[in-house]
Amino acid sequence: MTFRLLALLACILLLSAPAQAADITMGDDCDIRLSGQIVKGDADRFGALMDGAACTYSTLHLSSPGGSVTEALAIPQHFSRTTTVIDAGQTCLSACALIFMAGHTCAGAPYTCQPTRRMHPTATLGFHAPFLQPDQKQQLVPLDLSFSAALDIFAQIQSAFSKLSSVVASTGYKQAMIHPDLFAQMFSTPPQEFYTITTNDQFYSFDIGLMDDIPNTATPAFDRQRAATLCYNMLYSTYRGWNHSEFGFADYDTGGQEYFESVTNHVQRQDPAPWLGDGVSIPVDFVEFRNLNLGMGWSGWCEIMPEPGSGTVSVNLYRQDNMPSDNDRADARAYMHYSMAWPPRTPLSAVSWKAAAGGAAATPASVPGPDPVALARAYFDRLGKRDGGAPSALWIPEKREVIDRAAAGICDASLVDASDADLSGGAATVSLRARVTGCGATSGEVYALRMTFTPGADGWRISALNSAE
Repeated sequence: MTFRLLALLACILLLSAPAQAADITMGDDCDIRLSGQIVKGDADRFGALMDGAACTYSTLHLSSPGGSVTEALAIPQHFSRTTTVIDAGQTCLSACALIFMAGHTCAGAPYTCQPTRRMHPTATLGFHAPFLQPDQKQQLVPLDLSFSAALDIFAQIQSAFSKLSSVVASTGYKQAMIHPDLFAQMFSTPPQEFYTITTNDQFYSFDIGLMDDIPNTATPAFDRQRAATLCYNMLYSTYRGWNHSEFGFADYDTGGQEYFESVTNHVQRQDPAPWLGDGVSIPVDFVEFRNLNLGMGWSGWCEIMPEPGSGTVSVNLYRQDNMPSDNDRADARAYMHYSMAWPPRTPLSAVSWKAAAGGAAATPASVPGPDPVALARAYFDRLGKRDGGAPSALWIPEKREVIDRAAAGICDASLVDASDADLSGGAATVSLRARVTGCGATSGEVYALRMTFTPGADGWRISALNSAE
């Protein structure tokens, strides 16, 4: 078997070096950073750091390709009103994503708890089904694990987040800490892929906050279309409900947006906002719908009130004929991000909610999405270990037969470097160099590879691995 063929298989037959502990540091004001692979002992180290600092509130910045699921589930047990954050350009995958989703804060009078987790639009958050390493003698192959072992790790994740959900639910938060749709997507995404959070409806449905340099006082002024879309999204999610399966949004009207025919009135006004300072006002929108078809007819008013500086708006629904007054009680209320003024499944990379002073309308922008180079590194680095020349299960399905025949000839493979992605033609092609060592060889040789990703509604997906020579 030639080394060229070995090079073609390098990314999916990686023999990992022994994992090092994550880098966990604490700065001023309980500002914590966790980066690198998560391994056994990291939860105890994190707990000792938190105990020593005695934090009232803390912020945990995450940048990790993942690691031990059991260890990741133990880290949030040491949280102290902890907000989890993924900063601009950073990546949080697999087990790291579980830590991120556990961020929550409890405070106030009356005492309330809620999720506090935020990420930048250019960050990458990825989920997939866990793959396990029961011991050094077994392959990292879900199909080769016992059924009970597979169920056990799923049960650990479910149990940990059920406990967290119970804590926040006891103070009035109605949604699970991890939405059932996100659990379903996580467990149905194979280990060689990632379900990434990239679109506006994912952020809203899964209750993930957004970070960006939103001005402290200025708020975008929505035109009739954006205001109506924002209200329709609130109505649709309230009365119909989205799902994030492969066939989700089948009946959401994103074609001709015919629901605008049900918009009979749009009123904009400036309301005083004394909490922002003397003479300061904020734009408030009212949208009236008549006989909107949501499987049943809906008529009434929608009120959009901004929360300046937060990137969110309060959307209130009223089933009444007259425009709501200050004394009217809303039938339903939700906080939504400005990006929900676009139809669901709109990538955050396609919109901007930034506004200059004076409240200019939100406009398209060129915010980059998840970094394909970072994903390529993560795919390569997470492909597990081999024992005695046996292949890893992390294979591209269409190459399985070739891998089964050839894998015994590879004893080591490691990433040398990954260069910038070529984004032409609607796909992303990342150039890699990998060092591949055949069994019995004293040293490896470096080969050039190309990893190709194609964009989808849920982010980049690996579609091909080829030789670049």
